[in-house]
Amino acid sequence: MTIVTPTVLQQAHSYNEAKVRYQVIDPIMRKLGYDDGGETYIELEEELAYPYFHIGHKSKKKDLPLGFPDYRAGLKGRRGSFVVEAKAAKVDISAEDVEQAHSYAAHAQVGANYFVLCDGNTLVVYETLSGPNSDPIVDVPLAEIDARFHEIENILGPESLAKNCQVSYDLNLKLCDGLRSSAELRSREYEIDKWSFHIYQNGIDKTEDFKKLAPQLQDLDVQMEQLRSDFNLKIEEGALKRDRTGRISAQISFAGATKNNLSAMKQLGINTLTFATKDEFLSLDRTQPTVFETTADFSLEHGTMFPQLLGSAVPIDTDLEGDTHTIAYLFKEADAVLGDYLSTAVYRVPQFASLGLKLELKFQGRILIRLAS
Repeated sequence: MTIVTPTVLQQAHSYNEAKVRYQVIDPIMRKLGYDDGGETYIELEEELAYPYFHIGHKSKKKDLPLGFPDYRAGLKGRRGSFVVEAKAAKVDISAEDVEQAHSYAAHAQVGANYFVLCDGNTLVVYETLSGPNSDPIVDVPLAEIDARFHEIENILGPESLAKNCQVSYDLNLKLCDGLRSSAELRSREYEIDKWSFHIYQNGIDKTEDFKKLAPQLQDLDVQMEQLRSDFNLKIEEGALKRDRTGRISAQISFAGATKNNLSAMKQLGINTLTFATKDEFLSLDRTQPTVFETTADFSLEHGTMFPQLLGSAVPIDTDLEGDTHTIAYLFKEADAVLGDYLSTAVYRVPQFASLGLKLELKFQGRILIRLAS
């Protein structure tokens, strides 16, 4: 639906307030989805009373109305509303006009999140809490209304109001000074500074012996060095928060160095991990970091196609089971959480349990996490 027809655009400069409402604002309100039905409402020229009795008056009936906003619209039974004031096109919107619309939006009967003015030449949207002297959030000339309607909809559309005007209160204990009880991770990465693997038999290191018997173990050296030096290792998403018991935990999903690497991590169940700490607060001191730990078990059956770091997946020739343990030493500094980690993965072959064989793979490095809040 076209809001501004060529005829309206040609004549709008001469519109009075009534024409601005009928030819411009009414179509905008309908396109936004405010038709007094469903989950939205719209009120026209609603009378607003003074929110107090004048001195000496025994009845508020003696007070004249404060005003009549042209439109008030919002979500039924939920937060999110705005008022709209129409002005004649022959005179530019003044500071007094903005102040008047703000007084309507801030009125005790209304409590609107936004207020809007439209004079047939331009449409401006303000945030009520920012006050009447703030700059508008949106300022769209009438000739650009159709092309830039998304700017208006992103603020005033029902779905946008529901999202932008949702209010929640954090009543839990803060994570540390400078943070609330939860914080989302914005950008995050980790590095592998060192890595090693060993094959033990009954507790004795037999790595070199098995390398001679199984040349493919040499490929592991090459792949791990490539992972350490050539790839940017990232954390996909995550958050720090207190759980129901009040403990601080960190939920982290890893991106994977390659598509195959991510697939392998998913098969092992280590692409998403939950770290926990016994400390009451996240440390602000790099010399006394907060200790986070996590463990995970995994198992793979004989014949499972297991992805390599690079190249196609290959079937494993035996059952495999094991566990991982990761410990991270973290502290907050400015808007980031950083520190060191040590991760150990132990692999066992059930068929050879009598031989006491196990493969141990270790990584250690650094973590840098930027906080969104």
